[in-house]
Amino acid sequence: MNKHVLLFCLVGMLLATTAAFAQTCQRDSNLLMTKELLSPAPYSPDSPFYNLKEACINEPYNQSVTVFVPDTFVYLGFKVPIQSVSIAPTGAIQNYPTGMVYSCDPPNCVFQALSLGCILLHGTPSSENQPDTFDLGISVKVKTLIGEVPLVLPKDVNPAYHYYLILKAQGQCASSTRVIDGSFSALQLMPNPSSGQTYVEAVSTHGGIFQVEVFDAYGQLAQRQQVLLLEGENRFHLDVSALPSGTYFVVISDENTYAVRRLVRM
Repeated sequence: MNKHVLLFCLVGMLLATTAAFAQTCQRDSNLLMTKELLSPAPYSPDSPFYNLKEACINEPYNQSVTVFVPDTFVYLGFKVPIQSVSIAPTGAIQNYPTGMVYSCDPPNCVFQALSLGCILLHGTPSSENQPDTFDLGISVKVKTLIGEVPLVLPKDVNPAYHYYLILKAQGQCASSTRVIDGSFSALQLMPNPSSGQTYVEAVSTHGGIFQVEVFDAYGQLAQRQQVLLLEGENRFHLDVSALPSGTYFVVISDENTYAVRRLVRM
């Protein structure tokens, strides 16, 4: 598994939950600003990352998916106002591993226009499954003034979009052998959100050359620089003024470790 895939497995964890296996759906509120429809972002040919967390047979799993509901969409060539988007309380996720369930926030699984809906994928994949890559689809109904329109997310947004869930054998979901945050006893971005200029404040456990890479929400590398950090307190400038508004992930790495922090560009 390459560095970028490992990175976005971690990103999925950061977006989905702040405590392992907590049964709470965590919304990505940045979608209200970026107007992207889904978080984590789906796989696409231009962004070939498996952004959902990996699952393992007979091991608990959870993953939050945030859905931003716009106020209009194009249907049969016409712009149609949206009132709400809903999914059935059960059976709405296609190609789902046996043993997995889902729940919504709000609990009735009805998401109003210009709001954020949250779907928590959770459960324990049973031994009836075989290790595989599952191409998930979320069946939704879009309520409009002309009636309900059925869609399957994400493929009906774009046929090239996919939510791939990788299911591994039991015991293979250990985290990366690289030590996350191992080089830093403290690391933060200030200010965050940023209007374009921000600073990285890092307390490093050792000195050396570090790569600083900024990825957009779809996994595309937006910019890269190198910095020399000394053991102890460091502060360096990060200029993201050339990047459009949205959510980014700042990855600071050396040969042995990496750390990821989310940055919102206003």
